[in-house]
Amino acid sequence: MEKTNNFGELSAENIQIGDIVSWSKWNSDDSDWEQNIGVVMETKNTILSNRMVCISVVLPLKEPKIPVELFTFSLKLVSSVEEKEV
Repeated sequence: MEKTNNFGELSAENIQIGDIVSWSKWNSDDSDWEQNIGVVMETKNTILSNRMVCISVVLPLKEPKIPVELFTFSLKLVSSVEEKEV
């Protein structure tokens, strides 16, 4: 049997810890999409609904600054952390 990538794993290849990412969330009060921005703290694989998926823990830049777990596939890279060469 051929091994396949976990859901969202290809998206995770472009995202590193410390990157700034954006995502949208439906706001039912305003009946509109709300744009959010945050910093990636961790990426991990976990089982959801009997499937291995890639999840990112993101610290939002606006209040409340409580880390949230999001599907890595739903994140858009805003600014990447670049490694310094010594």
